[in-house]
Amino acid sequence: MLCSGIFLAALDQTVVVTVLPRIIDDLEGGFSSAAVERAGWIVTAYLLGFTVVLPVMGRVADLHGHRRTYNLALLIFAAGSVLCAVSGSLYMLVGFRTIQAIGGGAVVPIAMAVVGSTFPAGKRALALGVIGAAGEAGGVLGPIYGSVVGQYLGWRAIFYLNIPLVLAIIWLVRRYVDKSKRVDVKVDYRSAILLALGLGLMTLAISGAREAGWSEFGLPLLVAGLALLAAFVLSDLRAAHPLVEVQLFRIRSYTSANISHFLLGIALITALTQVPTFAYSSGWPQTSYNAPMIGGLLLIRLTLMIPLGAIAGGILTEKTDGRFIAALGFLLSAIGLWRTSQWAIDVSGARQTVDLLITGFGFGFVIAPIGLAVIESVKKRRLASASSVLTASRILGMTVGLAALNSWGIGVFQASQASDPAPLPRLGVSFSQYIDELRVWEHHNVDVILGVLSDFFAIAAVICLIAIVPSLFLFRRKQRPDSA
Repeated sequence: MLCSGIFLAALDQTVVVTVLPRIIDDLEGGFSSAAVERAGWIVTAYLLGFTVVLPVMGRVADLHGHRRTYNLALLIFAAGSVLCAVSGSLYMLVGFRTIQAIGGGAVVPIAMAVVGSTFPAGKRALALGVIGAAGEAGGVLGPIYGSVVGQYLGWRAIFYLNIPLVLAIIWLVRRYVDKSKRVDVKVDYRSAILLALGLGLMTLAISGAREAGWSEFGLPLLVAGLALLAAFVLSDLRAAHPLVEVQLFRIRSYTSANISHFLLGIALITALTQVPTFAYSSGWPQTSYNAPMIGGLLLIRLTLMIPLGAIAGGILTEKTDGRFIAALGFLLSAIGLWRTSQWAIDVSGARQTVDLLITGFGFGFVIAPIGLAVIESVKKRRLASASSVLTASRILGMTVGLAALNSWGIGVFQASQASDPAPLPRLGVSFSQYIDELRVWEHHNVDVILGVLSDFFAIAAVICLIAIVPSLFLFRRKQRPDSA
């Protein structure tokens, strides 16, 4: 029952990616590089909301009980969905997506904590694999679901349809999930505010520095964000009931798991956002009307393998060294992403399918060993909080990766347009000659976009190779005294 809420939250993540062209056209009145850059915040705001609320919701779950907090999170998610559906501007949608993320971001660590407190040590890896599969399964149906709904009912219907689904899940959870024992802890809201402000300012600095200026805008915000994060660390170390318990990072396996998850987030968000962009760009302008459907059909080849990889990784982690499973998963993703970076505009569908299947399976393969490393590194009373930090590390990687890569990519595209502006009608040039010039210019722009996408995928492949290093420091699967 708990996995159904995870599935729904993940579904909305992928759905928004595939309908972004429609949202931009509706709320911005047409495409432009500035509109595309602003629309990136629709995804970034959701990821940032996930990140800043996860540690708080983990502590609230420890304090008030897992089932009660889980249902509260779903109600917040539903309220945010309604507000997103009625948004009248891009800025409103970005703000309401943050509210939606507050609810959606809490369901994963709560479910992981339930696994840690109810499953025996020998069965946790498989259960974590199932949770990971449920979360990633939303990505499997998300592209096609979003493309169909967006194509025929409009993008607003995607958010409206969340309401009956949330109500059904709450009913099922109340009926079939038992209440958990409450833990006598306190929530450090001061540290929570410092963490939220610090991460928010850093993300804003990375995303907006290119347009507003690095020295005037980006650098001051980045320095302020780092200062607030430093204040958060000091506050958390001195708190009687720390929000994140920074001292947990002294545990090698816990630190390695969070670093691996952070790097996974960068690579994953690159694939989720840029694969549909490739489908749209390589077929433009013929694909402009069917952009959600075409992007969704291509992306589903990647997301289809993530839940299968998560289950396979969970089974194998029970039988062998989890470090080897995680390293193998990152290696597979690196191979798939590198092959994807070599796509030409006329790449065959068979080549796309093979490359995306490899990438998606590798992404799923690392979920269970990383989750198990955290679950078996902490005591039961800290399971929800530790699990929320693990999820936050991945979402933070997605947030930073999306902000940095999009800012750089849009900057490259705008520089290309500045050096090669669109041709204009002029004396001495016939209409047919002007059309030919315009087509050459359009093809040049497509080549620039595809070149940027190739760089994105290559960078993501290198990130996966780097992630192999911390994954090798995950402990061998064995029973620890404080998690027995």
